[in-house]
Amino acid sequence: MTKKKEIDLSELSDLISSSPAGIDKLKKQAEAIKVLQETLVMTFKRKRPYKIPTELDGDTLNLGVISDTHIGSGYQRLDALNEFYNYCKKVGINTILHAGDVIDGWGVYKGQEFELHPYARSWPEQKDMFVKEVPKIDGITTIFITGNHDASFKKLVGLIVGDEIQKARPDWKFVGADIASVIFSTKFGDFTVKLIHPGGGSQQYAISYKPQKIVESLPGAKPDMVVVGHYHKAFIMPNYRGVMTVCPGCFQSQTPFMATQSLQAHVGGWVFRIILGNRKNLTACFKSEFVSFYEG
Repeated sequence: MTKKKEIDLSELSDLISSSPAGIDKLKKQAEAIKVLQETLVMTFKRKRPYKIPTELDGDTLNLGVISDTHIGSGYQRLDALNEFYNYCKKVGINTILHAGDVIDGWGVYKGQEFELHPYARSWPEQKDMFVKEVPKIDGITTIFITGNHDASFKKLVGLIVGDEIQKARPDWKFVGADIASVIFSTKFGDFTVKLIHPGGGSQQYAISYKPQKIVESLPGAKPDMVVVGHYHKAFIMPNYRGVMTVCPGCFQSQTPFMATQSLQAHVGGWVFRIILGNRKNLTACFKSEFVSFYEG
């Protein structure tokens, strides 16, 4: 019987790397590993909570909360968005949270591209419109996630819209795709807000149904506040399973697609005064105001 020769892995490695085919294969593997490492690093970064050391107005955390601005849509409400930001400035709001669908994207559903603004039918045009037309007010920072409309350019050409928006407008801070936690670190302890832009279809039952299910499905320790974009509805559940749950409304009028689905658009955004004093006995006291805009 012939004795099998043991394979020396170092010799095998030398043999592979000494041939042109082996060198090319190793280069491709190294490049693939590098891309994977970069992807994992970015994923890890965006899964980490975005923590903000926060100076309060006494014992009160002041926040603006919006979603679904759909910049580039023929039905965008830039007039209302500008009014909302001006109002936030007037009442002393320095931080606005945005729950996704910053831009309108391309080809999100059948015929969506025909609902775009005539001067915003590509990523460069939608980006330019965002940079020029979205209000930029000294002292106000917008912290945002991206949604399914933003992700349409990733599917088409691999573009990460959130990164590009942050580069173009440093007053906008990108903290995650579809979901992220924002932690306001205060002298009274941390106050955690989870921003969520869910997938799936529109709400056909009751406007609170899907946000309720989202809160029920949250793993681990619950945040203080959950903001659910995507549905273009405005309402709050002050204490559902111990969580303040908010649907922020939108800044896009009812589109033809929404009309065919019998879906309303609640145009506007929220202003919150969150009193954090004595959190051992009181989780928080929420004072809410919806800044609403109606169709002419």
